[in-house]
Amino acid sequence: MSGLYIFFLAIGAPLLLWMVFAGDADGGEGLDLDGDGDMTVVPLTAIAAFMTTFGGIGVIGELTGAGFGATFVLALVAALLVGVASRQLLKWAKGNGVSSEVTDTELEGKLARVSLPVSAEFRGKIVLEAAGAREQMTAATVDGSTMEVGEPVVVVRIENGVALVAPMTGELSLE
Repeated sequence: MSGLYIFFLAIGAPLLLWMVFAGDADGGEGLDLDGDGDMTVVPLTAIAAFMTTFGGIGVIGELTGAGFGATFVLALVAALLVGVASRQLLKWAKGNGVSSEVTDTELEGKLARVSLPVSAEFRGKIVLEAAGAREQMTAATVDGSTMEVGEPVVVVRIENGVALVAPMTGELSLE
């Protein structure tokens, strides 16, 4: 039985550490238990937590000389509890998380200010506020005009990470 515990620990622990430290703690799609794509998906993080707990408690139980039955039952119950708890924790975190990611379409129509000149020949930089933070972006002119430092502009669209901007005309203000 030692081999099974060591196998589970050797597979589960590195996988769990990778998911946590590589920023993939949601574990992606996971394993769909009934194949219909409904919410019966078990995240890979929960599987890794189960394997790590089962293997770790099993190895510790065998090293301390606990009986086979007691070690197996304790490892299985603890692993099930940890697996279920990690799944619930991930569901809670996913529902209560806040993302600061801003999509390209959310930037369209935003007002910005030129921080490096923008012209038909050269890309420049703009500064704008997005998701409550000041962002700097590379900018190119959408209509061939030249925009100097400090001029207000409007983001028309984003192409390949570059803001295509137009000079702001009329009575609009950034303040």
